[in-house]
Amino acid sequence: MVISATPSNAKVFVLPQRQDYIQPPLAQKVPLDKIRTKLDMTLLALKVLIGMNSESILRVATKLNIPPKIANEIALTVGEDKGEKSALSQNQRLKLEEAQNFILVICHLAKQNQALIRRAVALMEQMGAQNSKPQSVTLLREYLANFKKAYQDYYWNRENMTPDNPETLALKLLVDLLFYSAPQGCNRLLSSLKS
Repeated sequence: MVISATPSNAKVFVLPQRQDYIQPPLAQKVPLDKIRTKLDMTLLALKVLIGMNSESILRVATKLNIPPKIANEIALTVGEDKGEKSALSQNQRLKLEEAQNFILVICHLAKQNQALIRRAVALMEQMGAQNSKPQSVTLLREYLANFKKAYQDYYWNRENMTPDNPETLALKLLVDLLFYSAPQGCNRLLSSLKS
């Protein structure tokens, strides 16, 4: 497998061309902060939906043979210490290997929890068909409330919060997680990072 990336001080990198989960040779430059935030938000959505913690991430990382240093960095995303998370997200550049491992962890966890993700998406669709708010269902109400809190914690020490509405983003990520739980989930997540 041949992997390339721009120098570590650059503001972009070339996304991976892993033979095991990428079919067409698509590589394109994407801003590092956009990729980091997308992966962090996706992992946070999983965290609040399935109730995982840093230890869960470390167990999955061990199972996937992810190096301990990278596993710890990924686990910090779902940790409870705002200061540590902020320092990690703001001060560290996302490296190619970290991005690949983030994708593997997210897709693995999504596949493991596919039934719960499907249930949440089905409830969301049902509420939409009935013109009801998602908060009228306990699972979605708790998911949205927990995501909003995690979202605010993630941005607690940043000057510029993204303009996203946390509730809208949470519902979008829920649908995304359903796609990432499918057999070609890693492909789909990687493609979403390139857009």
